[in-house]
Amino acid sequence: PGSKAGTTGTTTRAIEGDGASVSVSRWSRRTSKKRQRTEQLICDIEQRSSMLPPHRDLLQAHHGHAPTSLVRPTGIDWDQVHPALDPMKGGRIRQGSLRGERKRAQVEAIATIASKLLRCPDFCTSGGSGTTIIDAGSGAGNLAIPLAGLLRREGISNFDVLAVDVNEVALQRLEERASGIFSRGTVRTLFADLARPSEILQQMPGGRSCIVVSLHACGAASDYAMELAHISGSPFIICPCCTAKSLVRRRQGGQGPAQRDDVQNNVMTDISASFQRSGATDDIRYPRSDWLCGIIPPDMEDNYEVLAKVADVGLGPRTPSEQREHQRRAKIIVELDRLASSAENFGYYTRLVRIKDQGKVAYGKGEILLGAKEGSSSACVLRNLPVIVGRAAGNTS
Repeated sequence: PGSKAGTTGTTTRAIEGDGASVSVSRWSRRTSKKRQRTEQLICDIEQRSSMLPPHRDLLQAHHGHAPTSLVRPTGIDWDQVHPALDPMKGGRIRQGSLRGERKRAQVEAIATIASKLLRCPDFCTSGGSGTTIIDAGSGAGNLAIPLAGLLRREGISNFDVLAVDVNEVALQRLEERASGIFSRGTVRTLFADLARPSEILQQMPGGRSCIVVSLHACGAASDYAMELAHISGSPFIICPCCTAKSLVRRRQGGQGPAQRDDVQNNVMTDISASFQRSGATDDIRYPRSDWLCGIIPPDMEDNYEVLAKVADVGLGPRTPSEQREHQRRAKIIVELDRLASSAENFGYYTRLVRIKDQGKVAYGKGEILLGAKEGSSSACVLRNLPVIVGRAAGNTS
């Protein structure tokens, strides 16, 4: 009898004569090899890392062998907070949703750290003209508005918040939300491209210190936020996301919507488009640090691309827990690469912590990058930040 083949799921079943054999499809074989190579890449980086503790410990922690540091929550009773300051209610996130609970936890963690920084000598000494907290990639204000309100509730008043974004519609929404809550000047907006930090800092009143915060600025936007802190010599509190989006190179076309990128070909570049605001400019290199460049295997850019993609979605097809483990291990390498660059090039003390997971499944975007000039009182605050100990990979608490 002749042969015929049919497919079931990811396998190809070949039927010959009176017997049947199952062979793995070409796609499955390629996926399996890619998974093996990626697993080897992550293991090689973890084993070859020469980074001093606590960074070496963190690499091991996210491999499931040691505890990790979680930001100690302050226990905000959101039912007692003005609804407009609640990132769930004010941000129009579905009530009781896991996304809303995560957003609350993210805001609470950043507010906790910012509060401690604002009380340290770098910011509270007499004679200063106050502090501007720059929310880099603010969107419609799900961080800027509750952050300002929570700090005011703690009695901290000598600050304002500057929300920076390239999405004018989002900034208009933010202004509408803030106008009914705060006095004039407490929360300001700036339509600007994060890739142009000098232009942003020119909008700062003279003599004011600043702190840079950012919540889920996609891709390279988190790197721009760090650059903003470096140029101003400011501490940063950054919770990145969507690492692989940084691999897309920006079209060069200037600031503002609908900029002409190529007149001859009539190509228009909208800087507020997702791929533009999250993409990297030509002066941003990956890997970011000499540390990772020194230990990553050959074909550096290709290997970093693999890491960045796995840091977003994990390695499949695997069980959900295995996929999350690989995602977390790759994510920790990518974020430590950012922090190592900050230490190498700008003399920053850096630290990586996590936001406590909400629900039973570990969240893949819960890392917070912290940094301040080595030797500053801000660095001392970050070094002594109260944390609780939790398990890293596979954390379900």
